[in-house]
Amino acid sequence: MIDAYPGVDLIALARAALLLGPVGGTMLLLILFLPTPRQATAALLGGLWQLPALLVLNMAAQGFGWWRFQPDAVAVLGLPVDLWIGWSIFWGPVAVILSRRVPTVLMIVVFVAADVVSMPLLEPLVVVGGRWLVGEAAGILFCLVPCLVLARLTEADSRPVLRTCFHGLGWGGYMLLVLPACVLAWEGRSYIEALESASVMRWVVVLAIGFPCLLIGWAAAHEFALVGRGTPVPYDPPKRVVTSGPYASIANPMQITSALVMASLAILTSSTAAWAIPVAFLIFDGIFAAWYNRTHIALAMPEDWGQYRVAVRDWIPRSRPYIARTATLYFPDSGRDSRLLAWLMRHAADGLVIETAPVRPVVARHRLRYLSSDADLNATGIAALGRALEHLGGLCAFAGWILRLPGVNQLMELASLLLPVRRIAILIAQRAR
Repeated sequence: MIDAYPGVDLIALARAALLLGPVGGTMLLLILFLPTPRQATAALLGGLWQLPALLVLNMAAQGFGWWRFQPDAVAVLGLPVDLWIGWSIFWGPVAVILSRRVPTVLMIVVFVAADVVSMPLLEPLVVVGGRWLVGEAAGILFCLVPCLVLARLTEADSRPVLRTCFHGLGWGGYMLLVLPACVLAWEGRSYIEALESASVMRWVVVLAIGFPCLLIGWAAAHEFALVGRGTPVPYDPPKRVVTSGPYASIANPMQITSALVMASLAILTSSTAAWAIPVAFLIFDGIFAAWYNRTHIALAMPEDWGQYRVAVRDWIPRSRPYIARTATLYFPDSGRDSRLLAWLMRHAADGLVIETAPVRPVVARHRLRYLSSDADLNATGIAALGRALEHLGGLCAFAGWILRLPGVNQLMELASLLLPVRRIAILIAQRAR
């Protein structure tokens, strides 16, 4: 018990140690091991992942009675800010850098042992419940392990689509939880209570604005990974200029959609201060993005970048998508008389040719195939339909972006496989009558 010594403010000392210890440890590890720029980026991303992840974990801990922190004037949803930052650094950069020198399993065991020993001794700073080890296990599985996986993938520059899924979850956590919760805590309000007290009309407006923006932002990030083989993180960027997907219509889709999501949350929570989030984000990102594009992308890929920026601008979407390629959509023989084919033939756009002849190999004869002059955009099945819809622009392009999203694409593929089975079952039932 850290309150067992009267006259000594051990709680203040413990809080200082829990913040400054991880900060000093990170600085020491950086000096000792001298990480490469990519390794440093991995460590940075580990810390950024932990901030929203640990806030969610602490909310779950309060709900399930795993633990609770001492009430504090400088806290966000019951988590003191100094302990939150120190915890994020310890389970983020410190863990990532150590995992390169120490076997990962051994490091996790040491981290768990440190918590098992220290947390009961920190009362009343933190009061643990009878089942707090369940919360510890949840933290390892959903906070620490994903952080290490993301760091490893970043260091190896592999699996960009999976890395982008991590970034999407993390940035979504900042937009939907961390930033608004911090602002409302500064106002002396609870973010959860603000959401619960919001009117139905506010929820309708926010969902109408925010949900499509989240999908567009996710589609833009996915395009970075799938085509550009990189991520939206400036220090882990795409390897080429991405001109497809949402980027065919506007040059900064993630910035605009993120700002609109932040603004919708300001409407939902009726917070005046929350409007500072999208304004500050747009100012910072506008300046930073302009500098980064000018000093990095424009120098690394001057021809492709110059052609793209002449045709596509920031902030103002094009009326028709910028299609810097030609492509052929091959329809299978079985779909020659389908309504979808007839509709696409009527609305065929520039740069897209539709053929009904099957394409080799034979195993793909009954699936859509999209073959582009840009091989990075080739697609099969539902994803091929999504690529074709992008040529049409507007709501059709939006539908195409969604059809190609991870998870959505697999569900639609499953539905397309089950649909013929359902038709056969209906025919059998009709004949049996």
